[in-house]
Amino acid sequence: NIQDSAFGLLGSSAAVPGQGSTTDTDCLHQATADQAFTNAKDAGDSDGMANALIYAAFKRNTGKVELTSVLCTAINATNPEIAAIPQHQDLAAPGATATNKGLTLEIARQIASIGANPKKPSSQELSFLESSMKPTTTGQSCNMFDDEPGCIFTQNLSVKDTTTC
Repeated sequence: NIQDSAFGLLGSSAAVPGQGSTTDTDCLHQATADQAFTNAKDAGDSDGMANALIYAAFKRNTGKVELTSVLCTAINATNPEIAAIPQHQDLAAPGATATNKGLTLEIARQIASIGANPKKPSSQELSFLESSMKPTTTGQSCNMFDDEPGCIFTQNLSVKDTTTC
């Protein structure tokens, strides 16, 4: 009974209106990804399952640069593929570079395990470049509705965790 997948990417207080029957807003992100994966699996949709895995990795908004996303500890994902995916973290957070690289590689492994294209995450950007020099702002982000390819690409804000082979 989740209202919209966008709520799972918001910080906990902002996510409350969309949490539906999920009782812990720190788990809304994982619950959304898990349900989307289940729905896609039931439909035999490997692209849908891959998209759910990528969504599971998206960084939740923390409201502050360098702050890591709170992970869900109250519930367990029903799909082991979703359970294997931690959230992408703010690039300025301690240890984020290694965490995010490992995450990107794990997404590729999980996507390959369901028979989808393991290079798909490299075409999906998991984070915006954020500056540790601005601890009370959102770093460098963009919010442009008329930018068809996406401002993360046109403004060159993406940061690759890995390269493709």
